[in-house]
Parts: sequence; C-alpha cells; structure tokens
Amino acid sequence: MKCINFCLLTLQLSCFFAIHSLSAQDTNVPSPIFGQLKERLIRAETERVAIIGIGDSNQRFGGQGYSFHMEKALAKRLGCYAASLVYYKHYQERDAPAAPSAPEALAKLAFSYWYIPGGSSASVSWKNGLLIVRQDHPLGIQGNLRFHLTYGIPENGAGIFTPMVRRDEAPWTILAREKPAVQTGPAVPGLVHYTLDLRADSTRNYPLQFSPTSLTEAIPGEFFATAAACENMDKQSGIAYHTLYAAGGQSLFDMLTQFKAKGPVRLAEYFSRVRELLNGKKTCVIMITSGLNDRNEKELSIGPKAGLASSTPEGFADNLHGIVTTLQEAWVLAGGTEDTLHFAFMPSHVLASPDDVKLVGYRQAARRLAGQLPNASMINLEELVPYEEMLRNKYYDNNASTSPHLDNKGYEAIADALIKYISAR
Repeated sequence: MKCINFCLLTLQLSCFFAIHSLSAQDTNVPSPIFGQLKERLIRAETERVAIIGIGDSNQRFGGQGYSFHMEKALAKRLGCYAASLVYYKHYQERDAPAAPSAPEALAKLAFSYWYIPGGSSASVSWKNGLLIVRQDHPLGIQGNLRFHLTYGIPENGAGIFTPMVRRDEAPWTILAREKPAVQTGPAVPGLVHYTLDLRADSTRNYPLQFSPTSLTEAIPGEFFATAAACENMDKQSGIAYHTLYAAGGQSLFDMLTQFKAKGPVRLAEYFSRVRELLNGKKTCVIMITSGLNDRNEKELSIGPKAGLASSTPEGFADNLHGIVTTLQEAWVLAGGTEDTLHFAFMPSHVLASPDDVKLVGYRQAARRLAGQLPNASMINLEELVPYEEMLRNKYYDNNASTSPHLDNKGYEAIADALIKYISAR
C-alpha cells in the first residue's frame, strides 16, 4: 500500500509540474522556437512540404536574403523537390501608355498575370517574369524535371504559343519544346494547367530557362499567362521555398492591406499552384518576417480587432493575426485544411543589447499570439542568434550593428541556426 501511495504521489507531482511547465510558456520565457514548427518541418523527411516566405526588404535583400538562404538551409537538411514559383506580371515602362486591361473573367481569377491583347504581340523577357533554375539549385538540375505553366483561355479571342525549356547560357540549346503549339480559345474562359517534361540528364551542368516560348519569338495576342513552376519528379519529399511577398519599407499593415486587396479568390489561386506540387498531407509553412518598419507605421491596425496603433505590440499582433486569418481563408478555399497550414512568426533581428524596446514588444506579442492559435509558432531571433554573436561575426550589412539589413552570412547564420535547432532530437 505504501508503494502504491508513493507511486500515486509521484504521478500527481509529475502531472502538476507538467501542467505548470506548459502554463509557464509565457512571453518572458526565452526560447528560440515556440510552438509546433519543428514537427511541421520534419514532415519533409517523408513527404513534400511547401515553405512560403513573407517579409520586408530582408526577404530578398541584395537579391538573396531569407528567400535564398532559408531555402538553401532547409534544402540541405530536408531535400528539395521544386524551385520557387514565378508569377507573370505586366511590366510598365516609364512614360509608356497604360497596358490594356485583361478580360475580367480571367483577371479576377489570377493572383498576377501578363496579358497580350488581340491584334498585338510581345516577347518573353525578365520584365514579365522568367523561370530560370540555376545549375546548383537544390532540386537537382540533372533529374526528371516537369515545367508547369498556368495560362488563361479568353472568351472570344484565340492565341498560340510554344512552351519550351532551353539552356540558359551559350549555346542556348532548346532541350524540350511543345509540338504542335498550344492553341487557346475561343472557349469557356478560365485558367488552364499545362505541363512539359524534360528527361533526366546526368551531364546537365548549366542553368535552365522555362518559358511560354523562345525569347527570339513574339507571342501573338490574345495571350494570358499567370504562373510557372519547375519540379523534380524524382523527389517525393523535401521542401520547396516560395516567396509570396517581399518589399522594402513595408510593415505588417502594408502586407495585410495588399492581401486584402487581392481577395480570397486570387490568393486561393496562388495556393492552388503551391498545393498542386504537394503530396502526403499537403503541408505548408508560412514564415512571416517583419518588425523594423512596423515601428514607424502610422496607420491603425486592420486585423480582427482593428483600430489599434500598428506601431504598438498590440497593433503588431492584430495585423499579424489578420494575415493569418486572410491567408488561412484562401488556403481552405484552395482545397487545403486549417491543420495543414502552419504559420511561423519571425520578428526582425536584434539591433542592440538591450534591444529596441518596440522590437522586444513585437517578439513578446508574436509569441503570445502563437500561443493562442492552434497552428502558429514563433521564432525568436534574439535567442536563436544572440546580439553578441551577430557583432562578433560581423553579420550586419557593412558591419553596421544597427543596420536593418544583414550581410549574406548573417541571413545564412540565422537559417542554419534554425535548422540546427529543429534537427536536434
């Protein structure tokens, strides 16, 4: 009887400390990662997991930033099955006449698009969007690759184009090409999904360009293209890193404003392109980086609570929550489920010791929000890569310790530290 009582007491104490430990996970407890991010990312060991980056100038600073280094670190640890999605867009030359409006039946469906009206023609270029996969991309350039293209069928017009894959350096050899050419319309207007396969080649050691047609040929209108992707058919696990938003000087308020303007249907189209490359549970992790510009935001928050000063921790959290609910609605509309979408909040890197009081407040607010949501985590950069380490290794851009940007090795260090932490068993 004494043994039984002792065991019961031990069990009761264990339960008490376990519950107390969980309840003590408040905003003041230092931790590099808070939440279930590790479990979501580790799924990529056995199935495909999409990562979507959202951020300010740090997202693509210097042409790299988190969009490059986070992909590199995740792919090194978990493998990679696809390159980043490319969305076509209209490029407006300075002082050029406004582009003709695309048919509403198509424009309202597309996240972003490039439109050539009937009676005119245009050539493909970087200005409208090109899918180029570098030779050292972690997806594995030598594998069996599939080019995905989403284009639109206009209601009354008709077009013709010839998708192709070519070597993106001299001698610019065309490696695969659709024959005969793709015909569009007239038919019921809508978006169409097209694929073109490129067989594996173990000797391939050059960049590839995937395009609706050769750069030396103009596409006659009417033509409407929205998205392009490239996947390695040999890879059924790992990650693909896509960038949904990257703009300098922007705050969470700005990001949410643009997502709301897109609306659920157009955002759902973006997520449909992400999801069509997935398998298994079709898991997606959205990493949100912000904070530096939020300190100067003058507008009131537009999240579920709304009306809070966006520069305060409460307003920061409200805008962050608004992004979660807005993107979650679109994800579900695209066919996903709430339990397969996970958010990772990553407030901006540390600038001092002690740090900027607003950034400290944002980290606490982000952690608090992550604790309230069933599908969110928080990455604490102050704990993940401490200020002293940032200074010692000169991780700041131009070695300026208060810089809002990092040196490439700084972004790399943060990404590597995150992977090291989630990889610990």
